[in-house]
Amino acid sequence: MNRPEVLKFLAEHHWVASTEQLRELEVTPDALKHARRIGAVISPVHGVVTVPGVQLSLEGRSLLAQLAAGAEAFVSGPTAGALYGLRGMSTITVELTIKQLRRLLLPPGCRLVRASWIDEERDVRVRDDGIRVASPLRMLFGLAGQFNQHRFERAAEDVWHKGLVTPDEAHDYLEEVRRSGRSGVKRMNTWLEKTGARPRPAQSGLELDLLALIDAAGLPDPERQHPIRLTSGETIHLDIAWPPIQLAVEPGHSWWHGGDLAQRRDQARDRACGAVGWLVLRFDEHAARDRVEVIRELGAVFRARSQEFHGR
Repeated sequence: MNRPEVLKFLAEHHWVASTEQLRELEVTPDALKHARRIGAVISPVHGVVTVPGVQLSLEGRSLLAQLAAGAEAFVSGPTAGALYGLRGMSTITVELTIKQLRRLLLPPGCRLVRASWIDEERDVRVRDDGIRVASPLRMLFGLAGQFNQHRFERAAEDVWHKGLVTPDEAHDYLEEVRRSGRSGVKRMNTWLEKTGARPRPAQSGLELDLLALIDAAGLPDPERQHPIRLTSGETIHLDIAWPPIQLAVEPGHSWWHGGDLAQRRDQARDRACGAVGWLVLRFDEHAARDRVEVIRELGAVFRARSQEFHGR
């Protein structure tokens, strides 16, 4: 167990290994038995060992659960989302998907999903560290079945922005796996309908935060990347806009994050929009911390602009 190749394998696999993997590294049953007896390794579940005293990362817990579940198991749902770097994914529970209809003994903190449809080539990716994780498309479809519409769309925007999935790819996947009664189809369809008029996803976490605040304020869905022509002849695109009342919401730069130059650019752009009748509300990264005040301001300004334009 102290041989360099064994220690290297454990380090590269988050300090988790199956007894079968150790046998392939020529660790004999007697050596493994001795390592257990002296406390060099422990077995949280049958057939899998880890190193005592090591606080397992999400990757380590995922690999532990996967090895316990068997060769066809893969990490899915919010756990897969967290491994792909999506925001707001729960890491308390490790979600696994399997196809087999058999009883399993898994470590605590696992959620098991049994699926009747798995295409190994399409739905599973094998990482260098041995973790079998749902493909971005399979992961996204799984989230559509678990999350509400708002939370799913936030995750879908993250997936799109990271370049993991495009709406066209999601559309093709949905057509391929669609089945009557399969959860998630409606939510994914709704998101895809919204993306049809968008040339790109949200470009920042702040933009996604602002969209969430707009939803919380109960305002109508805005247009994304709405083009307007300035008096200079230049056409710009407003990130979040309501064209009927010429109101826009834009992510802004605080002095601490953008400095004077970025602030001056934002202000010049807003003045140019004002010259053609548009009001731009700009919020920086503090908006997420001042949710109540931002929601109140958004609602008040939207109502005032609506009254102004409807009264014309």
